[in-house]
Amino acid sequence: MSSSISKKIARIRICIFAWAALIVFISSAQGASFDDANKLYYEGKFSEAASVYEKLAQTSPASPALYFNLGNALFKGGQIGRAISAYHQGERLNPRDPDLRANLQFARNQTQGPTLTPRPWQRSLAKLTLNEWTMIASGSVWLWFLLVAAGQWRPSWNRNLRGFMIGWSVVSAVFCACLAAAFHEARSIQSAVVIAPEAIVRHGPLDESMNAFTLHDGAEVRVLDRKDDWLLVTTDPRRIGWLRRNQVLLASR
Repeated sequence: MSSSISKKIARIRICIFAWAALIVFISSAQGASFDDANKLYYEGKFSEAASVYEKLAQTSPASPALYFNLGNALFKGGQIGRAISAYHQGERLNPRDPDLRANLQFARNQTQGPTLTPRPWQRSLAKLTLNEWTMIASGSVWLWFLLVAAGQWRPSWNRNLRGFMIGWSVVSAVFCACLAAAFHEARSIQSAVVIAPEAIVRHGPLDESMNAFTLHDGAEVRVLDRKDDWLLVTTDPRRIGWLRRNQVLLASR
């Protein structure tokens, strides 16, 4: 009996050791790949470095540093649109990273021709993640409920709390409106970045349709509709047209 128990314990130990060895191997392989990508980047092999960073982005947990390095490698390799897309992904994870924001703006400045320009209120909303807006809005609402509960618990406090409750209800409404706008921007509005050196936007979703205007690598657009392999895009109210789907990278939601 004790012999069979010992064998089972030995098998369990072997399994645990095997899993631990596998985890260590995977972790070291990923670390080596990241180091290899960095080495390729500093050697000036930007395309090769970008390929390794992209593989890591598909297999490793997302991180702002990874997308920052990927964007730098793509930009150095002359792929402005793909670099902007990578910076955007990093910015969604850490919207207040000064290096990410600076490199994103620098890449945007290299784009020629029409492009989508964020409005001031959109830039303000982008300074916080959707989760952060959710926590701020929910926290402000809960605080308002606590004030109401305090007034019910101690009616004598109502006179002192009334002005503060009115003011805080306005603040809570503003935070909730910001949350609704941020959610709409993140979930309902689809944006894309042009990755072709030159992309012709047409008046209809056909190759035979007349040209409307031309976009260049790195131009950002808002997607309004889809039809087969075509996207209806716009950069501003004066410029709306159809663009081939394979000429852009859609922003992840």
